[in-house]
Formats: sequence, structure tokens, C-alpha cells
Amino acid sequence: MFDLSSTNKKVMISVIGVTGKYVVQPEVIEKHIKTLNGLSSCMLWKSEIRAFQKVLDQSSLRVTGTDDKKKVAHFQNLILYYGGEVIDSLRKKLRDHENRLAKMLESENESDIQYYKEHDAIIDELDTFSNQFKEFRGELIEFVEK
Repeated sequence: MFDLSSTNKKVMISVIGVTGKYVVQPEVIEKHIKTLNGLSSCMLWKSEIRAFQKVLDQSSLRVTGTDDKKKVAHFQNLILYYGGEVIDSLRKKLRDHENRLAKMLESENESDIQYYKEHDAIIDELDTFSNQFKEFRGELIEFVEK
């Protein structure tokens, strides 16, 4: 909202969407961009998971100690969990969320409170996983390099 000094009124500034059909609030565009960034992150993580699996497979051939074998098993479990469940689940939530946004825009109703609550929860979940994945990546790289 912008304060119009001469009238002391606040007005909502809208932008026209690419199709010219919808009036889209900047906040909605921001949420859409965050969702698209989340989908891109999921694609990147899936790619990294495949690369990590190859690296772990190669590293496991050189591992002889019990502790290191346990670490390999731990990393393998995380790769399976992240790659087979967590990332896919996040990606589905993000796609469903984008579909909800599309329906909201089709009905020209940007006041769907549930969409905004859902968005914040999904982005929080995405941020939490992103931090976990960074930690996992660092630990795996450290393990492989030693």
C-alpha cells in the first residue's frame, strides 16, 4: 500500500498479469515466484541426490572400517528418504499450491485466506528442508573427501 500524502488515503497498487486477464497483487506475484523457486530447488536437489548416490557408491568400495560402513549406511538411508519421499512430497505440495493459485486467479479472487496460510507453511517446510539438505551435503562431502 502506498500513502497518498495529499489525501492521506492508502491504495492497493495492482499489476496486470502476463495474460492481461487478471489483476494480480504484487504480494501474490511474490508468492508465485517463491513457489517457482521452490520447484526449481526440488529439481536441483533431485539431481544432486543422483550425483550423491554415485559418489557414495564409489566411496563405499573403499570403506573398510565399521564406523565408516555405518556412515555409508546412514547416508544411503538419507539419500533414499530425501530422494524418494521428502523432495517428491515437497514438489507435489508446491505444484498443488500453484494449481490453487491458478484457480484463485481464474475466479479473480485473491482473497483466499487459506492460500496465504498454506503458502507460508509450505515455504517454511521448504526452508527447513533446504537447511537439512545443506547440512547433509556438507557432511557427505566431508566424509567422501577424507
